[in-house]
Amino acid sequence: MIDYVVPMVFNDDPLWQSDFARAGGRYDESNPYDFVRYRSWGLEHLLVRCVKKFMPWVRTIYVILARKSQWKEWMDEEGVRVVYHEDFIPKKHLPVFNSRAIEMFLKDIPNLSEQFLYGNDDMFPLAPMQEWDFFSGGLPCLQHTEHEIPEHPNNFHLACLNGLNFIGRDFGVEFKGTILKDGHCITPMLKSTWEYLWDKYGEEIDRSVTAFREPCNFNQWLCPWWHHLSGKYIDKAPARVYVSIKKSVDEVVKVIKEARGIVCINDNECEKDYMKYGRAVKKAIENKKTSRSEER
Repeated sequence: MIDYVVPMVFNDDPLWQSDFARAGGRYDESNPYDFVRYRSWGLEHLLVRCVKKFMPWVRTIYVILARKSQWKEWMDEEGVRVVYHEDFIPKKHLPVFNSRAIEMFLKDIPNLSEQFLYGNDDMFPLAPMQEWDFFSGGLPCLQHTEHEIPEHPNNFHLACLNGLNFIGRDFGVEFKGTILKDGHCITPMLKSTWEYLWDKYGEEIDRSVTAFREPCNFNQWLCPWWHHLSGKYIDKAPARVYVSIKKSVDEVVKVIKEARGIVCINDNECEKDYMKYGRAVKKAIENKKTSRSEER
């Protein structure tokens, strides 16, 4: 029994925008760091369809939403369950617009399975996947690689370093110029590991939670990092590829057409006409057929 968890944001919701503004956020194209983080390409339902098609063994797809005004009609379909921030995040931390903060409370999603997958809304399974691509013998399948931190680290690098050294201290490991990354892909997690981390470090984890992204935050990788440093993981990963919209539309479409696993199409650039990518990605995924070479 494996569940799939994915947070979603629909930036055209005026009530969400009002919450965001009252909390101190600024949502417009003059603030590109936030603008690209929250905008929707209109591909959310397509993502759910891909999970259902290529990962039919998933029990429930949990869609995380900030508020009820974000709900869409397609979410009322079999196998999809909506959870709102208020359903699992302590009231003192609401409203929250920080995915890192949301990730700290995944274990509290009602009825979540012990083994679950966590993915962002830009991660599409595009070929048949199996349970053992993500879990084996009750352990998560992980494949971290070490990456150098740039001379001028950004918010992401600093938060990763913060989280790694938080977990690493119990293993006698310190990270200075490098961090561990997993390829920015769908992540297998154990609810019991999150419960262990909260039992042992709950006060510190709770203090790391902020409404908006800060270098002091921890992120979802606390769980896989603990498995990596403890040696309690299986060293493998599903077929996956990463592409950002630093690439042209044609290059992104080519990656989708050739995909034999999970594709992360990362919206990390200040591309004003981002919906042209959304339209092209939607068409490419809908046209993609499962060929014999993709069967296992």
